[in-house]
Amino acid sequence: MKQLFSIFIFALFISATSHAGTYKWLDKDGNVVYSQRPPADGQYESIHVKPPPRKSSDGNSASQNSEKFLNDATTQRKHDAKIKDELKKTQALRDKNCATAKKQLEFYNVYRRKKDKNGEYVRIDDAEKVAGLKEAKQGIKDFCD
Repeated sequence: MKQLFSIFIFALFISATSHAGTYKWLDKDGNVVYSQRPPADGQYESIHVKPPPRKSSDGNSASQNSEKFLNDATTQRKHDAKIKDELKKTQALRDKNCATAKKQLEFYNVYRRKKDKNGEYVRIDDAEKVAGLKEAKQGIKDFCD
């Protein structure tokens, strides 16, 4: 019983100090002073300080909102990193395709023969050359910056 009574007294003491008033006044140097005790002499203004809200409008506590914000930020960072990786892969593929298109353009501009499936050299006719040049130029247009 004594222990319960002492806990009750302690709780009253804590609640009384947590609701102590706040006072504002100017000191002798003209500085604004805030305190939980009014000055012994001089004028002061009593200020009512509102306690911070315990729950937000959506029913979550501030710590839950902070945790949600951190989780969202972490998820966003991971998402951004994935996008960055995908952009790097895409750029590497574009660079490879650009180099291939440039080699193809050089091939059709310089050479008159190519190897067929059997490994024998055959002459490139004009229609195939025009089609190859057109494809190479389109590849350069699509993949090279």
